[in-house]
Amino acid sequence: MSAHTPQVSVILPTYNRGDVLLRAVRSVQAQTFTDWELLVIDDGSTDDSVARVRALGDPRIRLLQQANQGVYSARNAGLDASRADWLTFLDSDDEWLPQFLALTTAFLRSHPQADWVTTEFLEDLGDGRPRIRHDLHDIGRDFVPFARRIGSTALAMPHGETDDYLRVYQHREPVGGWGRAIVDGMEAPDAQVYHGHIFDAMRWGYLNWLPITLLTRRALERIGPFTTHTRSAADYRFLSLLARHFEAHMVAVPGAIKYDKAAPGQALVQGHLATGAASYRFEVNKLGFFDELFLGPAPGDAELARLRRHFCLATGHRALSLGLRREAIGWLHGAAAWEPILWTAWPMGWLARLVPVDRVAAKVYNGWLTLWNRWR
Repeated sequence: MSAHTPQVSVILPTYNRGDVLLRAVRSVQAQTFTDWELLVIDDGSTDDSVARVRALGDPRIRLLQQANQGVYSARNAGLDASRADWLTFLDSDDEWLPQFLALTTAFLRSHPQADWVTTEFLEDLGDGRPRIRHDLHDIGRDFVPFARRIGSTALAMPHGETDDYLRVYQHREPVGGWGRAIVDGMEAPDAQVYHGHIFDAMRWGYLNWLPITLLTRRALERIGPFTTHTRSAADYRFLSLLARHFEAHMVAVPGAIKYDKAAPGQALVQGHLATGAASYRFEVNKLGFFDELFLGPAPGDAELARLRRHFCLATGHRALSLGLRREAIGWLHGAAAWEPILWTAWPMGWLARLVPVDRVAAKVYNGWLTLWNRWR
């Protein structure tokens, strides 16, 4: 091992992602900022992932292997082995854009009081549709309508503004001299930086994304490692704790691409933890973290209680769509109320009770949902 201590440690866990792993690794190698170490933590893969990494022969890449324990255990192993004062993460099926590390390290270098910085990212659905720009999409298209439906003004636009990011962040400024040449090279000369305390806004769902988050080691020491009692959604807790303890800083240019497919139209060999058959457990885990972070400390908060009902509805929907009929009944019972949207928990719950065969209940429900979406 080199005696040189890199400025950035990149933590990349992987499990049976030989079909896409090198796309992620090569995006690290292609960074215009080069003072990094990449820790690839193989979480018990049975494919050729390890061989692919070894064949690269890059001394900046350190391969760690462990028995399968889940992504958060793997990330913690990477953090334990990391050497840099700046830490970041990448998922094995995604990729950074070449200037991501240059931009985020330049920000932290010029703002020594800051403890974490993030960027936007693009999501490629792999079906030919335009890539989605997050988090702008999430705030304007998802969170704001959601807040309005439950009668909340928490995400109201400041007077005279039209910038959805200011529903969440408290102020913005142009990218300064610290990053001007970088954003010019990214063809984003008008890029803005947003600052603020965004923890309360995290109640609506994910703000930011772990693979575009660069944090200091002192921040990690404050919030601690990833919890490992779940196999999904613990990054929501990790990011929320960052937002609770430290001011957020977001440079509004895309720093990465999140892929839903291995290639256009080609499914991943190892699926995502938040979609498909794993999506129900993801919703359950995320709701548990919502309770820990928000409702638990404020059990009398009416808005949080209403939000929880909506999250129960989403969890019940996911369970029923997968044929988990008994689980769906419990979540739908916790969601049902005679108010907009939540009333749908009643017919969904009746369907789950009236159709006693799990697979049939899923088919009936998914067919009804398809017709409903077409009618709308």
